[in-house]
Amino acid sequence: MKFYTNKLYNSMPSILFKKTRLPVPQQNTNNNIDNGNDAEILAASLLLKSIGAEISWSSRNEDSRKIDLICSYDHPWVKKERLIFFIQVKSGRKFGRIKENGFTLLASAKKAAQRTSHSICIIWIERDTNKSFWAYIHPFSTKTSQKYSNYHLITPAMRFDIARCQAKSINGISEGKGIILKKLKGDLNTKRKYALSNYKRLKSIEIFNPNLGKIEFTRIGWRHMFRKQRNSEHKEKSFTTIPYLDKILLQKPTTIYITEHLQENLNEFEYRICEYVLTYEKVKIELAGSIETINVNIRLLEEIRWPMNWLNNPMLTQMVERRVVLLNAYYK
Repeated sequence: MKFYTNKLYNSMPSILFKKTRLPVPQQNTNNNIDNGNDAEILAASLLLKSIGAEISWSSRNEDSRKIDLICSYDHPWVKKERLIFFIQVKSGRKFGRIKENGFTLLASAKKAAQRTSHSICIIWIERDTNKSFWAYIHPFSTKTSQKYSNYHLITPAMRFDIARCQAKSINGISEGKGIILKKLKGDLNTKRKYALSNYKRLKSIEIFNPNLGKIEFTRIGWRHMFRKQRNSEHKEKSFTTIPYLDKILLQKPTTIYITEHLQENLNEFEYRICEYVLTYEKVKIELAGSIETINVNIRLLEEIRWPMNWLNNPMLTQMVERRVVLLNAYYK
């Protein structure tokens, strides 16, 4: 057989695979080992890039349930601290279903991963679209199938989401314990001036919430709370709450949940906007000489942006930006 010269070889189309069928990956039980290994490698590479993580493979077993990866990275808002979490990687229709705006994690995936002693992060990879999602499962999480939005796609925003999830396990004062509000005296204008002076004070200091990190106080929040359309009773409750926000936000809330979620692309960047509600159910207020327990609700707006080509960006750390600002605060 005559060998081709380099020049001729480089100018020719494929002669080995040209007339053969394109490979079609199989998803049957005979390929479970290969598909599982490939899914773990893909998950590790995505975490390595998206959150700057250090990854190690684990052969550790607890209750016959394998931990696939151990992940650690610098805490996004606590200096000189690292977050560590365990990961179990799942792929295929046995453990999840892709949806139009997210995915459904099936009960079989939760059952295989959930621990009684610690939380674990499940990464589910949809083999046909190559989309990768995450879900953080606590020991007290429900064991039923659960729907998740595209908020749970693996992106550079995940570094902040994992920190928020892990904050549930932080010890310390929470729920607004030890905080007693006092109703402001005087007319509405006097109360407004006092609240505004405190709002300016809050703008000048750094306040870090255990769940969401640095909270900013901007004109957005003030204008939203005291817009013309809002009734005077609700405004007065915000006036009373504002002077205590620095103390309240330092504690973990009783509950935290997302009410709105938006993702969009603009100028080669992807934006994720979320509205959170934090409730503090152990705050008290002094009314007519008596002390009553109230709920303080705090609404926060989080916006994160990162390059659309983040997987191939060599300077990603400098290109990920995040802000969390106050939208509203009141009691009921």
